[in-house]
Order: sequence, then structure tokens, then C-alpha cells
Amino acid sequence: MPAPKPDRPVTAALDLLGRRWSLRILWELRQGPLGFRLLQQRCDDMSPSVLRQRLTELHDALLVERRPGGSYLLTPLGQEADRALRPLMKWSRRWAAELQRVPPLPAEDHVCRDCAMDYRATAPAAAVEAVRRCPARYRAVLTGPAAAAVRQRPAPGTWSILEYTCHTRDVLAVHHERLSRTLTEEGPVLEPMRNDRRAAEEEYNGQDPEVVLAGLAYRAERFAALAATVRPDQWYRTATRLPGERRTVLWIIRQAAHEGRHHLLDIRRIAARLTAAPR
Repeated sequence: MPAPKPDRPVTAALDLLGRRWSLRILWELRQGPLGFRLLQQRCDDMSPSVLRQRLTELHDALLVERRPGGSYLLTPLGQEADRALRPLMKWSRRWAAELQRVPPLPAEDHVCRDCAMDYRATAPAAAVEAVRRCPARYRAVLTGPAAAAVRQRPAPGTWSILEYTCHTRDVLAVHHERLSRTLTEEGPVLEPMRNDRRAAEEEYNGQDPEVVLAGLAYRAERFAALAATVRPDQWYRTATRLPGERRTVLWIIRQAAHEGRHHLLDIRRIAARLTAAPR
């Protein structure tokens, strides 16, 4: 391994430790020496050729040494690297807990039991048109009989009409970004929206309904304009959000339409409840 440049040692360290299996090998050796076969088993039976390559690289980097009997162990520098990486272990636990709070994405063939949207049966052109119609339908609810109650939550833990509208506006902005990246990048990794956190941080319920509706109209047309340019040969380009959540361009277009349709049903139900005559 070439010596790192004096002014950029962190770059060399990130390059070395960023190679697949390097950190895992250090992790498995942290409690003591392991023979080649046992280390391979601990690393999910990784390819022996890859394991040999990584061990050679870590040996050349002075992080791992090979004992006369054939086992491998961390050098003092390797042990120091292990101690330096322990905060990452604490962070990873918090990260894993946070991921568990993110709702899973609907499947490619999702059929919504609530709003009855069938993804497979929804052609891309129909999904684009549904997104374009979305702003006028939301406006009809926000300016209708429930206009004075758009900030009222129908129950604890349930968003108001205005909050759902803000969310739909932001969904279309996020899906525009997701669609653009999936069309131009190879397998991008997408950030979760973190809906409740976003709603609190951006104070959805304190926003001006007219400004929100204008933003919804702009973002709906912007998303629809991009989605309308997608060619059939691009439909199956993919992106990933969380591990195991790989989704296609087709799914992104249908999901945007579903969000608009589903939350329109939500706000219509809330409006009906809030304006119902008392019994």
C-alpha cells in the first residue's frame, strides 16, 4: 500500500476502510485472533479470494498481522482503529432505531385498500394526469365549507386538512427530485422524507393556505412535466431508499399520483366530519 500523502491521511484511510469487507474484518478481529476459515465464516462466507485481498491490504496498512500458525489479529494500530470506530457503533444503533421508525414503501404492485388505487393498472399517462388534476381538487376542499377549520385536527395524532395539503405539496417536490435522480444517476440512494419531523420543523399548520395551494400547483405541474418526458425504456431504471427498498421510475410516478389521491380522500373525510351538523 502506498504511503498516504502527509496532508491527506484521512483520504487514504477512508479509501482503505471504505472497501467492501475491510471494516467487517476489523470488527470480527476485535476480540482476538481468528484463522482464515473461521474469519471467512464470521464474514458471511465471503469469497476467499476477496478475503485474501482485503487481508493483504490491511496487512500492508499495518492494521492486521498474520501469526506463525496462520491466524490473523489486529496490530496495535489496528486496535487503535477499533477504538476510534467505537463511536460509529453507537451511532449505528441510533441509526438502526431511526430506520425502524420509517414506514415501509408500498410495493411495485401495491393496491390501496383505502383509496382503491391499483399501481399495476395505472398507466404512466394516467398517473401524470392525476397529478395535474390534484391542485384543483385540493383547492375545492380548502376553500369549501371547511375553509374555516383547515387547521383543526380531527383527533390527536391526525393531521389537519392544511397539514395533509402541505405534505402532498412536499411529496411532489421530493418525488420530482427522486425521479430526476433516478433518470440521470445509476441506482441512487434516496433519503426518507421523515414526514412527522418535516411537518413539525416546517410548522405546516401555521402556513398560509393560499401560499400552500400555490406551491402545490407549482410542484404538481413541475413533477407532471418531468414525468411526461419519461420514455418506456426508462421505466425500469431503479433507485433505493432503505435496504431492500429498490423501486422503479414507474413506481415513483405512480406513487406520486397515489399520494395525491390518497390524501385527497383524507382531507375530504376530515372536511365532512368537521362540517357535519351536530346530532
